[in-house]
Amino acid sequence: MTITAAADGSSLGNPGPAGWAWYVDEDTWDAGGWPQGTNNLGELTAILRLLEATAETGEELHILADSQYAINVVSKWRLGWKKRGWTKADKKPIKNLELIQEIDRAMEGRRVTFEWVKGHAGHRMNERADDLARACAEAYQAGRTPEPGPGFGGGAGEPHDAASAGQESGGTASASAAVEPHDTVEPGASTPVGQEPTEADTTAAMPTSRGAATDEATTSTFRSHPSVFSAPAEPSEPAQAAPASSVSAATTEDAIAREREFILAWTGGDGEALATMTDDRTTRIWPGGGATTALAGPSPASPAIGRIDAHDLGGAFLTRYRVRWEGGASLESSVWAPATSGEARLIMVHHQSTLIG
Repeated sequence: MTITAAADGSSLGNPGPAGWAWYVDEDTWDAGGWPQGTNNLGELTAILRLLEATAETGEELHILADSQYAINVVSKWRLGWKKRGWTKADKKPIKNLELIQEIDRAMEGRRVTFEWVKGHAGHRMNERADDLARACAEAYQAGRTPEPGPGFGGGAGEPHDAASAGQESGGTASASAAVEPHDTVEPGASTPVGQEPTEADTTAAMPTSRGAATDEATTSTFRSHPSVFSAPAEPSEPAQAAPASSVSAATTEDAIAREREFILAWTGGDGEALATMTDDRTTRIWPGGGATTALAGPSPASPAIGRIDAHDLGGAFLTRYRVRWEGGASLESSVWAPATSGEARLIMVHHQSTLIG
């Protein structure tokens, strides 16, 4: 059995009175907040509380979230930061580090997948989690402590007050350590949008192929909903929000973000995610010249992925990068084009792998 739950955060003013919530159904949810916090703090706390609430179930957990920042922190960046001793590639401080480390500990031994859903777009579970998180923020704005939900398995817990939240975020709820004052938020949404941090521009070890996966790669699979949003920024790098539904607004950053989704799905053996990136134009050229219309196939064990370069071809995007593994290397190139169905997403219409010395 897989537990599917939505997790969301809210901040009135960002920073300002803030809340978090996770939601399975009307009998299974929880929420809390603080007098002062950010969207990102709420999003991450919702994920942590959900992990804690379901820790004893032994079930796989599938988390729906509208924050690409939160998904990337937990599914991608966390792993690189941990390998470097909880430091970023650019040596800048990691926001909400203690909270992220708590999430890291809560992820140990768990099978957790993530799915991005568009916020404020009528998704029932996401909308309910958003309502609950906002209600907590509004309660703190009015000087009240919100009541907790029934939790997982029924029985309401203790109120989630500001004091406990301060410990989670590495300081008191009103301290600057718990607040990211430079979040840039897309109008009508709860996730910051902008350029990918330098984390993604460095060579990084990707998840190993199916059957040889490390514990980290196995327990943290990123299954992204197709989108053409710019790759999410870290809070310290605000950028102008991208239009939410315009294919013409796609940029090279969008193509790079889609390429990373492809790499994670390919090396993780996620055929379902790969299928969402294709249409009837898709062709993949394998080493040796073989061609398929599907993207799924064998991948090298423990590959290291080089910097992804992207070029605007005028209506489409070319991405290129090198993949290295023990005993070999390849040059990978893709062409991404807008979906012909009218959906706001990029489709991989061509991918080629060429062995290099």
